[in-house]
Amino acid sequence: MKTEVSILHHDYPSRLRETVELKVQQLAKFFDQLTSMHAKLERLNEVHRVELVANVAHGPTLVADGRGGTFNAALEDATSKMTISIKRVHDKHRTERRRQRRTA
Repeated sequence: MKTEVSILHHDYPSRLRETVELKVQQLAKFFDQLTSMHAKLERLNEVHRVELVANVAHGPTLVADGRGGTFNAALEDATSKMTISIKRVHDKHRTERRRQRRTA
């Protein structure tokens, strides 16, 4: 899976970039057909914002947005939302494959 981290309008330490990459890699264990993940980090006044965009092979593009007073809170919010979305797509994909086997 290809990962990319973008930092908009603010300087974050390099260790935060590594933290984001680690979290994004952990999301790949829920669905093996994720082709790429893009994370955008942004700070708007006192609110930190993390946006995760995942591309699924032959499937939808998933977007999760997390906001919080600290960077870690925003990252946890975004990853939990993305986890739910990925699991939903995985379950839908698995159900479709079962239907195809029954009709064949």
